[in-house]
This record gives sequence, structure tokens and C-alpha cells, in this order.
Amino acid sequence: MPILSEVETSAQFSKPTNSKPFKRSGVLDEYKQKVTVPAIGTEFLDLDAVAMMEAPNSDELLRDLAITIAERGVVMLRNQTRLDAEKHKELIDRLGKLSGRPAKNGLIKHVLHPLYDDDPEVITLIPERVATRYGFSESHYKRQNHSKEWHTDMAFEKDPPAFSSLKLGDVPPAGGDTMWVSLYDAYDRLSEPFQKLFESLDATWAMPDYRKAKDNPRSYKGARGSPRNADFEFEAIHPCVRTNPVTGWKALWVGGGHCAFINNVTAEENADLMNIVDRLITKNHDIQARYRWENRNDIAIWDNRCVLHIPTRDQQGKRVGYRVLSVGETPYFDPGSVSKEETLEAQSSDGTPAEVKLKAKLAHLLGKNGTKEYRWSA
Repeated sequence: MPILSEVETSAQFSKPTNSKPFKRSGVLDEYKQKVTVPAIGTEFLDLDAVAMMEAPNSDELLRDLAITIAERGVVMLRNQTRLDAEKHKELIDRLGKLSGRPAKNGLIKHVLHPLYDDDPEVITLIPERVATRYGFSESHYKRQNHSKEWHTDMAFEKDPPAFSSLKLGDVPPAGGDTMWVSLYDAYDRLSEPFQKLFESLDATWAMPDYRKAKDNPRSYKGARGSPRNADFEFEAIHPCVRTNPVTGWKALWVGGGHCAFINNVTAEENADLMNIVDRLITKNHDIQARYRWENRNDIAIWDNRCVLHIPTRDQQGKRVGYRVLSVGETPYFDPGSVSKEETLEAQSSDGTPAEVKLKAKLAHLLGKNGTKEYRWSA
């Protein structure tokens, strides 16, 4: 059974509709694909999303695309000229529906969209607007630690987004890239004792500034993609290791923007644990993908349950994007779930005896091969 946070009950919990992970059928194999790095990211070079949605077997195609996104973390579809706002919404909505999204959940509606006269389900991302919202100037902001902006979208909601998407309408001639990091691989980089430690913890996520929207007559007052996202708390407790129901894999789902603190530990312990997460995210470039926005109508789609992402705020020229997000299930940890590493090892057995693999895996752990260094004290 999934482990819920201490504030959840079964009545409050939005469950995925699938009882076991999905498997790809292989229908996307006919499209040209390019692996970004082995750990994360796939580019589709000749996929027309609208044609896919109109195909006789569109449900099968879209389900395989959703599974691919959940496995690879992020995909990039280039130059989707036919994907207007309505088709964009349809695409992300169907990806959610076809991959186990709770029946009552849908596309997220941003609490502030009426202030900008945006489409309720299409969030317009303009760097200057974002800077104003968070109280700093893009041109004079002395950013000394850009890594603080890694985040997963709206994890402060009780039911946060599963699939996120960003389509560029205006592409700067230079700069403005976006990066993603695999939280499956971050989990797999931990030693087993630390994996078990994080599995036993949950964290508080919050966006206190949004609470002021309650008193703004123009703010959106309805449910934000889920009946559970209708209050103005903008605070939630989620497990630090999360199971993705599409793949069944564990992800280290903690840290980054909006993550306030890990619960039931001291401030010093919280800082230590967050430093571990920050190191995994920022100092392992082989589990990161970086995409350059090349064309108007390029669209990236990612799974918030297994990646963090970050904008690179160095754009020269105009950069305008359009974001659509599909709300998923309430985050949970299933002790019976497996890691990505375990799954891939089982799929690609090379005949090496299990005890040899285990010995190699343990070779770098302190104490497994005798004490090699001493720390002396007076």
C-alpha cells in the first residue's frame, strides 16, 4: 500500500486510475528520435503532434508518448507549427487522461491568470512579468547562485501537476535555454542507507505569497485542476521519495524552489539533508539535459514527478512561452516500487553473476573493504 503523508486520509487522496505501471507498445519507434544524454531527455525530430492526435490510433500513440515522457523525464518536439493554444491544451490533457490521471483532475488553472487576461489553462511566461511577480529586476538582479531556481511546478498544491509543457512563441537569438535533472537518477546515486532515510521522510512545500490572492477580487477562486486544489493555503506535505505510477520507479522528490523544509528534523539536519539533495542535483551534469529553443513552436513536455527544471535567464532578446499543465495524483511513496536502476539492470542482464555486480556496487562504500583512512583526534 502507498504511504501517505501524516495529513492525508484515503478520502482526501487522489489515486491514479492504473493499478500497475504502463508498458510502451512500440508505436513511436517509427519516428526519428535522438537521445539527449543516456540518463534523461529525448528529442523527436519528425513528430507532428497534431497529426498524432488526429490519427486513427491516436490513443495508443499518445499513451506511448506519455510513457516515454515518464521514463525519459522530458521530451522535445521541434517546430510544432500546427499546435495552437486549443490543440496544446488537448495534447497535455489527453496525455494525462491516457496515463492514469485521477478522473476528477484536469488542466491546472493558475490563481493569477485573470490579472493578466490569460487563458485560464494557458499560462503566458514572460521573463519580465515573472521577475515583477517575485520582486526582482531581471536587468539588475545580481544572481550569484542560479541553482536556487531549480524547481518542480507548483508542488505546493495538494495535487500538483504531473505533466508540464512549455511552447515558445518568441525565441531569443541567444540564451534562454531550459535545463532538467533526473530525480530517478538522483535517488539511484544515494547509498542504500540514505535511500531508506529519505523514504522515511516527508517535506512541506509552500508558496505563501499566493495567499494574498484570496483578497484580490480579480484572482481565480475555483479549483485549480483538482477539487483538492481549491483553498488558499498554497501549502502541502509530500513524501521525499515519490513513486511515479506510470513507470513504478522511485524518485528523490524533495528540494528546489517551493520546498520549505523537511519535516520532523532539526534545522541543522534539514540543512544537511538539503545540501545532499542540492549536490546531487547541481553537481552531476550527466543526469542533466539542456535544450536550446531553436524555433518558434518548439515544445518541451516533462514529468514533474521525476524531474526538476530551471530556466537559464540569459536571453538576449524577447522570450515568450506558453505553459499548460495536467494535474496528477496526490504524491505518494509505494514501498513495493522499484528504482530505475533496478529496472534497467533487469532488462539488460549481461550474464555477470549477481554477486560480482554487488561487489562492484559496494566497492566505493566506506567500511566495505577495510579501513583505508583514519581521522585522528588529540
